[in-house]
Amino acid sequence: MIKENKKLKELTIEELRLRQKKFTTFVSILSIFTMLTLAMVIYFSMKSNNYSFLTLCGGSSFALLLCAVILKQIETEINSRSV
Repeated sequence: MIKENKKLKELTIEELRLRQKKFTTFVSILSIFTMLTLAMVIYFSMKSNNYSFLTLCGGSSFALLLCAVILKQIETEINSRSV
């Protein structure tokens, strides 16, 4: 993450806004996908009485968390330059 912060400081404000837009879109799509996957996994685990399927939700949640952290870093850098 520290290496990522150095890279963000080297970018222009336009490049930061472009990355922010890209990651916002990506986080939105990944959130919708995660919610749909969660609903399907819960449905199929209840239908088959096999609740081990619920462990599959962790992988997509981790990817969503990682993208959200990167997005937060970009937004923090934009806010620090705006002030």
